[in-house]
Amino acid sequence: MHTLSMTPSGIPAIGDIPWGSHFCNFYATPEDLADSLVPFFKAGLENNEQCLWVTSEPFGAEDAKVALRNAVPDLAKYLEQGRIDILDYREWYLRTGRTDADGILQAWLEHKDQALARGRSGLRLTGNTFWIEAKDWKDFADYEERVNQTFHQHQIVALCSYCLHRCEPVGILDVVRNHQFAVARREGAWEVLESASLKMAKAELRQLNAELERRVAERTAALEAALQERLRAEQEALAAVRARDEFLSMASHELKTPLTSLKLQLGLVKSTVGGTEGELGQRLGGRLQTMERQLQRLNVLNSSLLDVTSLDSGRLHLDFQKTDLAVLVREALERLEPDFARAGCEVRLEVEGETQGWWDALRLDQVVVNLLSNALKYGAGKPVHVHVQKQDAWVRLRVKDQGIGIAPEAQRRLFRKFERAVPTQHYGGLGLGLYISRTLVEAMRGTIEVDSQVGQGATFTVLLPCEPELH
Repeated sequence: MHTLSMTPSGIPAIGDIPWGSHFCNFYATPEDLADSLVPFFKAGLENNEQCLWVTSEPFGAEDAKVALRNAVPDLAKYLEQGRIDILDYREWYLRTGRTDADGILQAWLEHKDQALARGRSGLRLTGNTFWIEAKDWKDFADYEERVNQTFHQHQIVALCSYCLHRCEPVGILDVVRNHQFAVARREGAWEVLESASLKMAKAELRQLNAELERRVAERTAALEAALQERLRAEQEALAAVRARDEFLSMASHELKTPLTSLKLQLGLVKSTVGGTEGELGQRLGGRLQTMERQLQRLNVLNSSLLDVTSLDSGRLHLDFQKTDLAVLVREALERLEPDFARAGCEVRLEVEGETQGWWDALRLDQVVVNLLSNALKYGAGKPVHVHVQKQDAWVRLRVKDQGIGIAPEAQRRLFRKFERAVPTQHYGGLGLGLYISRTLVEAMRGTIEVDSQVGQGATFTVLLPCEPELH
């Protein structure tokens, strides 16, 4: 069964009607009949419906075409396309080859199916009953009752026309009973008689539409409220991030001066103690080395905070120059050699091809040191393999350790700010090194990736273009 939906009737006194409507039209003159049927079919053609007008005296097929052509200038095109058929009732029954009630009813339904198959919205039809003889009235009334029971389940709108001068009073009662409602056109005036079922259907549809509009309005209001709340939350989060970044920037700059002063003072103390023999030099030497390592660590952390604020504020400036990545890696390994030795970790470096390109040497060194430091930190004292290789127009750096590895869920967020490969305080750090490294590598038009399994180490791969960017 089709869903309860409406289509325009074209008749001003009726307005929109549900699909499946089967109603009748009483008329007194051919002009009254034309006043009903012409707008009825004009609306059907405008609504992409298949139209079928079965005529009878005193308003034949040619009369119908003339009247409809005045209202629909493109009627010839519609007739050629088969969008509307205007036939005498004898021609219709001859075409279908059916005269019994079941056959006629089936012919309507087949015509509807063909219309839908051609992409039409439905079937709109009318038949003038002027030709019905009095002796056939009872059988025809029974047929109309069956039509009324059948059409309401289909995408059909049917209008049956009855001449008032040929209807007996009892016949009029039969007609009204066998149709959902009746409309009369007499001397230019309209009268409408609706059945209780149609009134209920219209009321139900109005109620459904009102309920739908209410739900849509409520849902729209809820969505707008949720959107406003989300925007407010995002604005608050953005303000909090800006406040945090401003604080970190200010704190980093404030820490830079005392850290520099501590480094100078520690250097003076080391030079003094280094020239002192005996118990004092032995007692303070190891502690001074510990202090120096911790001071270096503080400088690294503070530099990371400064880098983050520069990157997030867009103040990052890169100085591109011809750089040999293999040379840069060797220098970094020399600086970190004491740390690797202290951890008992062997480093193997392998270089293939010319590894020069246009990059920011200082920032690229920062990326290399971060990857090497991570391999040292999480490598569990096992060998670290560093591979630098020329690959077409790119240079690839691969740092592979055999340590604790990284879980899949951690890998997905590894390059974000304040994220760590291992959720523990044991390894320290702020979780900024890989975020900074990724940002710097991408600023040099490269990529950085990780491949790891828990307990089987991690491999970080950096791919950088050799040639400078052309502007």
